Amino acid sequence: MTPVSIPAPERRHDLDALRVGAFGLLILYHLGMFYVPWGWHVKSAHIVPALEPVMGSVNPWRLTLLFVISGAATRFMAAKTATRTLAASRSQRLLIPLLFGMLVIVAPQSWAEVVEKHGYEGGFFQFWLTRYLAFDQSFGIILPTYNHLWFVAYLWVYTLAAIAARPLAPVADRWAKILLAGPGLFLTPILVFGLIRATAFPVYGESHIIFNDVYGHLHYAAAFVIGLVLARRDEAWSRLLRHRYALLIAALVNLAVAHALNDLYEEKPGLAGFAFAFLRQAYAWIAICALFGLARRWITRGSPLLSRLSEAVFPAYIIHQTTIVLAGHLMKPLGLTLWAEAAILLLLTALSCGLAYAVALTVPGARMLLGVKPKA
Repeated sequence: MTPVSIPAPERRHDLDALRVGAFGLLILYHLGMFYVPWGWHVKSAHIVPALEPVMGSVNPWRLTLLFVISGAATRFMAAKTATRTLAASRSQRLLIPLLFGMLVIVAPQSWAEVVEKHGYEGGFFQFWLTRYLAFDQSFGIILPTYNHLWFVAYLWVYTLAAIAARPLAPVADRWAKILLAGPGLFLTPILVFGLIRATAFPVYGESHIIFNDVYGHLHYAAAFVIGLVLARRDEAWSRLLRHRYALLIAALVNLAVAHALNDLYEEKPGLAGFAFAFLRQAYAWIAICALFGLARRWITRGSPLLSRLSEAVFPAYIIHQTTIVLAGHLMKPLGLTLWAEAAILLLLTALSCGLAYAVALTVPGARMLLGVKPKA
């Protein structure tokens, strides 16, 4: 049988589709955080323990996938954009929405959190003006904050670092040719991610605080760099395409084994915890490789819908968690059933995402604030 081979298009629509899907998953994940037993900004009166294994199954790879895709996208942009232009463009697209999000969009999340956790009795605008914008730290949380927008802050740092290191790209490509050749495409990232997880995570944990997140930076920067060097390696993408179903089966088997061993070995000291860290990261990377291979096979061209979703995903990402936190908090006194509450929350989140995109397209200046590419 002749291996499937798809020529590289001008634009990687498969990565566009995966990016949209990953952000869509992120929105549903944050909706789940309102119900899962884990700690979060606010919690529903209806806690659903059954969500834990489901959300735990996507935890190892969902954010890593986004950083790998972001690294690849940065490499594609760098191939056709001058260094200074790229740095200015990415700073505008990332820093302005981040600052706007911190000052305005995220503030209602912090208000709802201090009301529920600390018994704050003031209204939102009082909190916003006298506490949030005043850098009040008396609640034990950083104010102002970026909450879910930490991804944007990290991405900007990694992007600027990559641009500064642009002269080293030929050296990185030579090493990538060696380390990602043959089985190295699967083994090298597993070894890198596994070693970081086994050594740094037990010591530092993951904080999402940009100046104090040793493990987070080691892991996500590694994912971003892998995306950078993988972007232009056509033979690697062809290999992922050929082995997509084997990778999918391997990921599912790995997941089943990890779930079976989770209670025995997850975050345990000694050799057992060390080995489990590698098992976890093996599942994550194999799952990402399977997604890359499947998307490469089935998303071979663009469409008006994909273009729209690709453009809308950043405004949706910026607004979605504020909608979930604020609407969830305000609905709690209504005493709704679990299914009614979840359905309304999902509907409100979808409507707010669509509204944010509409505002970005129609309100002057909103494109820049909500991360939508300026008109040509």
